[in-house]
Amino acid sequence: LCLALVNNLSVGVQNKNEVTCLQKFLKSQGSEIYPEGLVTGNFFELTKLAVIRFQEKYSDEILKPNGLKKGVGYVGVSTRAKLNKILSGLLGNKKLATKETLTGKASYYASSLQGNKTASGERYDEQKYTAAHKTLPFGTNVRVVNTANNRSVVVMVNDRGPFVKSRLIDLSRIAAKDVGLLSAGVGNVKVYVLK
Repeated sequence: LCLALVNNLSVGVQNKNEVTCLQKFLKSQGSEIYPEGLVTGNFFELTKLAVIRFQEKYSDEILKPNGLKKGVGYVGVSTRAKLNKILSGLLGNKKLATKETLTGKASYYASSLQGNKTASGERYDEQKYTAAHKTLPFGTNVRVVNTANNRSVVVMVNDRGPFVKSRLIDLSRIAAKDVGLLSAGVGNVKVYVLK
């Protein structure tokens, strides 16, 4: 299985690593979700139907908050959040290959930065699982563990920072929410740099 989904996905997306990731995940959820189990990297009707089954299985978390009663087959913010939460749990049960482990303080991006260009050239999106680090190469995946509650999330480095001396990493808003950092604003973390 892959680490996390960063982008929204819909019918027609082809030759994408993230579609392959999505299909592998859906396949791992069993035949009730994805009976065909095809992993092609192309998001077509069978993948859409599997996404719908997944959305309806977790309707309380994915559909109801958005006022929906039936799955739509589009992988947006709510679907991605639930999917990444399950992925993070699955990964938490495995020993992920790590290059190094860092410890320090994490903070998160202010909402006012939404849409701003990051150092990698991508636009900051508070609903994507990304982070800023001073030196790690762009595209590096890291697993961030909040040491206060042991909640973790996998994010991709696509920006430079934080520029406060005592801080190690800046998380996107959704990543900070997943590890329980929103109310405190800053917290002690362990950062596992993944191979």
